[in-house]
Amino acid sequence: MIGAFNEAFLAALEEGWSPERDAKAHASTIAAIHDLDSPMYEKSQFAHPLLFSEAEFQELSRACRHLLSAQLKLIDHLIDTRSREGLLDLLRMPRRLVDFIHWDNLRHGDATIGRMDVVPTRQGYFFCEFNIFPGVGGGEAFEGSRAATEALGFPMTGLMNSPLRDLAVLYAEACRKRDLRRVVILDSTGHSQLGYPRQEYLKRYLEELNPDVPVHILDEVRYPEAWLTREEAERTLIHRMFTYEEVTDGFVFLEKLWASGAVLTNGFEPELRMSKRFLALMCEPGHHALFSDEEMAAIQRYLPHAFSLSEENLADALRDKTGLVFKIDDSSSYGGSGVLMGTDWPADVLEQKLREPGIERWICQRVVEAETVRLRAAGDSAPAEYRLVLGFYSYGGKPTGFLVRGSRTSKVVNITSGGKLGWAFVVSEEGRQAFIRHARGRAEDVTARSA
Repeated sequence: MIGAFNEAFLAALEEGWSPERDAKAHASTIAAIHDLDSPMYEKSQFAHPLLFSEAEFQELSRACRHLLSAQLKLIDHLIDTRSREGLLDLLRMPRRLVDFIHWDNLRHGDATIGRMDVVPTRQGYFFCEFNIFPGVGGGEAFEGSRAATEALGFPMTGLMNSPLRDLAVLYAEACRKRDLRRVVILDSTGHSQLGYPRQEYLKRYLEELNPDVPVHILDEVRYPEAWLTREEAERTLIHRMFTYEEVTDGFVFLEKLWASGAVLTNGFEPELRMSKRFLALMCEPGHHALFSDEEMAAIQRYLPHAFSLSEENLADALRDKTGLVFKIDDSSSYGGSGVLMGTDWPADVLEQKLREPGIERWICQRVVEAETVRLRAAGDSAPAEYRLVLGFYSYGGKPTGFLVRGSRTSKVVNITSGGKLGWAFVVSEEGRQAFIRHARGRAEDVTARSA
């Protein structure tokens, strides 16, 4: 498990820690992320990386592939047995989106891009959410952690790339194949005001990989009208950063963009795949015949049991609330919103909160207790126990490293609820020992200087 794998490394770090080293690491992190225009990220950094077992990484990679393939089989079944509008109704999405979805892409899931949120526990790892969305955040945490790790002289050879660079590789290849003229990282004025980082690193990686194709960060207000002509649109790749609920102009701009023939890397099909309803649907016995033995084994081992809330099972759910987390099925309920821990609320208050949007809007998932690890956030005088959630990136079928989110106070572990951010580098046992040796070597240097 992640705690045991890091125990010796964290102990070695503490042997050589000093305010000077802390300041050096933090300054390097801030320098790496300062231009992203996100004070929220700057204030929420861990002071050092974590390490992640290469063997456990391979295990989770296999589980991730099986869970995503099972979801696609379920989607295929739902498309075959329901109307498109009926599928939107099932996933509690507005019917107006029916014409903004690439239905073929929803079936085959080519180049699936997303981040699976994984809870590490002392009993194993559990996938608690599927964030299947090209604009999913957190990759910038790699940049800050990499900068601090390099500044402290740790060995970087053989470590995985930034997930944002892996995404840029996919897009650069698409640009070359289709002879595209430009890439637009498209935000909305609604989403850009939430405080998340600007996509400067994705822009830089794209420009580095394909220097002849300019990259622009725009929104619906600043998008040039001339690029909506058929000739220009068909040579423009669009990377969307916002969900359908963060559209601010009644879809006026998106209707023009869709009609223009621009090369959208996705319509609104990611919102369907992000629906928390799938956590319950994959656990329903009636769907299990759709899955292979490997997929069924992954569901049973790695997916906490979930079910859809209804009037029929509400009383039982309230009685068992301490063992359940309640999640609303909005695709945009990220950042910890729309999540209620049953243990945090009296039954009558919880019932009221569940009824406000409608009982049928919620799924219930079995609680798994996140492992806690003693970590330092930047500026901390001493390590503290942080409850962890990992973000496991998978871009185009290629798994990469882990975003680390930690909270000292909340079981809903997220930056918007006071959590901290960092990165876990995947290493072999030999790589782990190299990190430990370096940390201890620095400790010996500090002792020698003090003497």
